[in-house]
Amino acid sequence: MPTLAAAPTSAQTFKLQQTRIIRAPRNLVYEAWTNPEIMKQWFGPAGMYCPSAKVDARVGGDYHIDVHPTPETAKSLTADESMTRQATASGTYTRIIPNELLQFTWFPSWNPSEHSLVTVSLKDADGGTEVTIVHEGFTSEGSRDGHAKGWEGCLTKLESTLEN
Repeated sequence: MPTLAAAPTSAQTFKLQQTRIIRAPRNLVYEAWTNPEIMKQWFGPAGMYCPSAKVDARVGGDYHIDVHPTPETAKSLTADESMTRQATASGTYTRIIPNELLQFTWFPSWNPSEHSLVTVSLKDADGGTEVTIVHEGFTSEGSRDGHAKGWEGCLTKLESTLEN
């Protein structure tokens, strides 16, 4: 897989940014992003869960994250939808500053021609950790908006996992 040092350059790309305060120390939030056993507890948008995560959190290391519909969500999907809702995101870490920053390429199975870049920044905040996700290089507004919903769900579940 190619490594992106910056967002892909094309005629027009789209970007999203989301920030959330997580009521947990920065080292625990960082661990949640780099420890596959913790990641399986929270990664995935609303209505999805993560049965498998492989993480080699070093520059040049790869990750592979699978998400599937929860049983409740699966009940409402047709057979065709159920197959397409099982998804994998994979990529390579391009920049890491322990407890501060993770940057990685993003290759989604549901849109294999779209390669983008995710930067997760962690900063101390009053009562916890400020998590900022910048995801850039989307080829359409629809893809950006879909990922915005996905990251929102991930952050909500990360918050729940670490604050309980």
